[in-house]
Amino acid sequence: MNNVSFKKVDPKIITEIINTYQIYKINNTDPNKVNVFNKNGITITIYKTNSVLFQGYHADKEAAKFFIIPATRIINPCQPTSYFKTDVIGNDEVGVGDVFGPLVVTASYLPPATFDKLRALPIKDSKKMTTEQIMTLAPIIKKLVHAVTIVIDNNQYNQWYTQYQNAHVIKALAHNQALVQLLATYQLTNKTIFIDQFVNAVKYFEYLSKITPVIKDNVIFITKGEEKTLAIACSAILSRAAFLTAIKNLETKYHLAFPLGANEKVKALAQKYKATKPLSDYQHFLKIHFNLTAK
Repeated sequence: MNNVSFKKVDPKIITEIINTYQIYKINNTDPNKVNVFNKNGITITIYKTNSVLFQGYHADKEAAKFFIIPATRIINPCQPTSYFKTDVIGNDEVGVGDVFGPLVVTASYLPPATFDKLRALPIKDSKKMTTEQIMTLAPIIKKLVHAVTIVIDNNQYNQWYTQYQNAHVIKALAHNQALVQLLATYQLTNKTIFIDQFVNAVKYFEYLSKITPVIKDNVIFITKGEEKTLAIACSAILSRAAFLTAIKNLETKYHLAFPLGANEKVKALAQKYKATKPLSDYQHFLKIHFNLTAK
């Protein structure tokens, strides 16, 4: 059994917890408890002191939907997070920090049948790999995992940014979309899902509150995910490969150079394109919300 408790919880989070578990509410005769819920064997108790207690198997995973929990506490002690963990899903994205090119998110499931071949590959943090290494490994990884890659092209990205004014919302939408497609395509159920954390669990699910379906069960957010689980490392490489391919295709289509990143030289080039190209062109290859003013 995992017990996870939180004290002096923000009333807004308590309200969100109550709304989330309303259909799981059970009778409560303890005057010190405001609400008690039981979801699939996990008991969630809200106290008058604004404390919240999660009890039961994988209770810490359930709590992670509302609270930031260190990775070492999120996983059941009998199932510690390890790099070489099979039968799990990992999500990672590429491109949100680049002025040019799309946002790419990949969700990868590591099947037990091909895991030994997968773990034998020279996979590491994609940020420490060369373009050649990534483009060589990506097609090999793709054959060994079940993966779905979502490419949010610049036109769609810019439309969503105009609507939401928040890049984290766009990432959350893309991550969820990748998971929905992965689970449906490969008929995966009850799998642990690791997402390389870009925002806390409460905000992530808040960003998705107005869409359906939303993948919530067994979702765990971890920092530096590429270093902690092979599933995320695989998704990072597949996302990076798709991003590099998209950049190359855009350069071919528009006969322009689209360097990676967002340093001053890249921003200056983007500023030049905005000044010399029509909106109907540059909205398809750069993220318009970037501040391009030189420092």
